[in-house]
Amino acid sequence: MAKTLSPILYLFLVPSGKLYLKVQHLLAGDELFQSGDPPLLKRRRQGPKHPNSGIPADLWPIVVQRVVEQKEPLRTVAAAYDVSHETIRRIILYVQKQRGQQEA
Repeated sequence: MAKTLSPILYLFLVPSGKLYLKVQHLLAGDELFQSGDPPLLKRRRQGPKHPNSGIPADLWPIVVQRVVEQKEPLRTVAAAYDVSHETIRRIILYVQKQRGQQEA
């Protein structure tokens, strides 16, 4: 007859054992937790659910004027064009980079 490696192994195997019951209780609680929606997915930033992919290049000067000269917040301008504030930020950086290359 072979001996087991652990003297408490039988507590996991016997359905009435303390460790078996404790593991089953923990697994049941874990299933309840996993079945619910993760709390991070419930909240979402304000803004359009499906923003446009971009702003036409002919409107970029207007966007730059609103942000740089009139000091409008990026999110306000983004909401007007139904895009993300990151899109506006990228347009501003691109236009400023182009102006810097033209002056050099």
